[in-house]
Amino acid sequence: MKVLVTGNKGYVGRILSDMLIKENIDAVGYDVEFYPAQFNNDHKEIPTIHKDIRDISIEDLSGITEICHLGALSNDPLGEINSELTVEINYKATVKLAALAKKAGVSKFVYSSSCSSYGANSEIVDEKSELNPQTHYAKSKVNSELDILKLKDDSFSPVILRNATVYGHSSNLRLDLVVNNLTASAFTTGKVKLLSDGTAWRPILHVKDMARAFIKIIDSSDKDVNGEIFNVGSNEENYTVKQIANIVEELVPNSKVEFGENASKDFRSYKVDFSKIKKQLGFSTKFTVKDGIKELLDIFKRENFTEDDFKSRKFYRLAQLKSKIESKELDSDLRVI
Repeated sequence: MKVLVTGNKGYVGRILSDMLIKENIDAVGYDVEFYPAQFNNDHKEIPTIHKDIRDISIEDLSGITEICHLGALSNDPLGEINSELTVEINYKATVKLAALAKKAGVSKFVYSSSCSSYGANSEIVDEKSELNPQTHYAKSKVNSELDILKLKDDSFSPVILRNATVYGHSSNLRLDLVVNNLTASAFTTGKVKLLSDGTAWRPILHVKDMARAFIKIIDSSDKDVNGEIFNVGSNEENYTVKQIANIVEELVPNSKVEFGENASKDFRSYKVDFSKIKKQLGFSTKFTVKDGIKELLDIFKRENFTEDDFKSRKFYRLAQLKSKIESKELDSDLRVI
């Protein structure tokens, strides 16, 4: 077994890489490294091919038996900055990679999709529910899923993981994720500041549990996962954004929930059923949102995290990319200059 992890230097990729090493799984990474680690890297590293995912070649896949495809423009705001780039990187490059993987003899292709594919649903949704993507990011995930699954045959096993919204600590921490953002805001300002009315539903998932799900798929037999779609998360971890804010307020001393001046309703709202992956593969999450918040608070205390840190571009993907474009590190197509 030899696993390729795209986006191995990212928020989730660093956790997954560390776990693969601890599991004694031979692995190599593939990352253009838009986002350097922001904390002391306490995760083990795997060898990395430093290339743009759009430029991947079949030679890069020599000897690879499984792929965990994490590399992408990673959230809704990034997807909205340039819809064509989202199509190019999140969709076209993904389908190209999957096709090359099949041609190269890769046996399993595990794709990191998203529960945001469900978009706006008033009912609890599962893997058979109608998809209703609301953003360019979510649409890129849905379109990639469709084309990847078309490649399924007896020797090539595509697997789709629709992950809940991730939270928790990584050396490449993101604060553009709801739990992380609210916790950092509470710790540094005393305000659990909501930018929406807080009524939207979100399923959430600890970053370590997300990484564990990828390893579970890698370790599963092809016949059990080939062509399957799995929601990754926990039925107990569906919350409204306001409920998440209340938990943060409870755990962060001297903090208080506050709504922004222009707080409005978030049209993206979905409650998700995660029974399938537990029933079919025996996978269950280990961490709760309270675990994740406490973990983040410990890190913030250790690092003497300040309000200036909270507002820094380096913890927000869209702001990081804009900064690199402004400093001429990247061009408008997100190519390294």
